[in-house]
Amino acid sequence: MGLAETETPPQPSETPDAEQQMAGGTEECHPTCTIASQTFKSSPADRTRTKVGVGEEVTVTVTGNAATWEIDTGGTISPNTGTQNSVTFTAGGVAATATITATGDGCGCVNTISFTVVEPDSMTMRRKGSTNEHNNPQPDCGWTAFAYVHPNDVNFYRVQVRELDSQAVCTGCYNAPPFPGAYHGNYPLPDRASPWLGMSSHTETRGSKVNGEDHVYSGYPSAANVGTAPTFTAGNYYWPMTWQWRVRGIWTRHDFPHFRQRHVVDTAGRCTSSKAGHSESCLYSDPTSARA
Repeated sequence: MGLAETETPPQPSETPDAEQQMAGGTEECHPTCTIASQTFKSSPADRTRTKVGVGEEVTVTVTGNAATWEIDTGGTISPNTGTQNSVTFTAGGVAATATITATGDGCGCVNTISFTVVEPDSMTMRRKGSTNEHNNPQPDCGWTAFAYVHPNDVNFYRVQVRELDSQAVCTGCYNAPPFPGAYHGNYPLPDRASPWLGMSSHTETRGSKVNGEDHVYSGYPSAANVGTAPTFTAGNYYWPMTWQWRVRGIWTRHDFPHFRQRHVVDTAGRCTSSKAGHSESCLYSDPTSARA
């Protein structure tokens, strides 16, 4: 037998050809996809935060391939069809956890981001300006209030608030007309409530500021009931206060924790007016002054 060249059988290719890739493979994402978020509002300063207030809006973006988007609960996304690199997440009207999933179009990249949605949990007041309302020599006092909605680490710019009316409960020098049973705001029927007020601004030290002012004032009893000099007849009265909140576009009403607007006169003739965590006082002999 003569020598002959041995034929080497063909070896399988280590890399599938283009047809194989197109037939069943998954395209690689370029560049590697990531997900990020930015709140619409610049206060609080951390715009990448994932704790948001009810109604807050956030831009959610993926790098790399455009994606299809899904949200499980806790709000909405827009657009909610097709593929895109970014969507707007709008938090819902109640506390929730919202998880958003972005799936890269034509590749295997899946990213998720979760948001904690919180409701207003309280509201407080602070005096406007530096002067109180007082009429010498009456044992009266009052102030102009700004209201703030909390917590402070989210922005409630799409929240509206209002105050429900209530009737005074009186003792001592105030337990005579016109105080007992007097309505706090004389708000109109059928709701007996103030107009709805939105938010005007936000700071991380104060929270979301209500776009309005409140007049907190005691009035004063007649001289026959309180006296004209020490020792005055002491007394106090209060209105049980209910404030409500809602999110624009959703409208479901929720109550804040209840509190009191309270006015007190002591035997020395000092009047103290308190509401939503803030108090101011005047002595009957203080100079007459006007509220800010």
